[in-house]
Amino acid sequence: MSTPLLDLISDTAVTRVRVLEGEGEPGSERRGDKKLIATSQCSYYCPDATVAAKCLEALRDSDERLRNRPEELMLWDWTATWWQADPDNENGGGTIHLGVSWYDPEFYADRKVAWFGAMHQRIYQQIGVPLDNIEVTHYLVDAA
Repeated sequence: MSTPLLDLISDTAVTRVRVLEGEGEPGSERRGDKKLIATSQCSYYCPDATVAAKCLEALRDSDERLRNRPEELMLWDWTATWWQADPDNENGGGTIHLGVSWYDPEFYADRKVAWFGAMHQRIYQQIGVPLDNIEVTHYLVDAA
């Protein structure tokens, strides 16, 4: 079964292609007037096209669930998600880049390490992304 995601994965150019929109710019309908307090930059190196497609589908499903939450539960959101094919990977692998926007300081302090928790580790294992292929870097937003 061919999908637009698999078509992107087969591209061997060293180019980042946006595959999910995410929250958008400040003032956009999805972000609204929520104040950004921190961001997390995440990358997932997928060893082959099948793993990349599974990872992108999981992120798409997560994004849809997040969009359907009531406004009061929107304590974080995805930023845009990008696919970057690895031209040296003969199996169609590459890196998925995405970000997380955090709006609540307490929620951020509690959940910023969720990416490494038991639930996420099970998800990575099901998808096929090795833990060594995941990088997450957090940045606090200067309130000044």
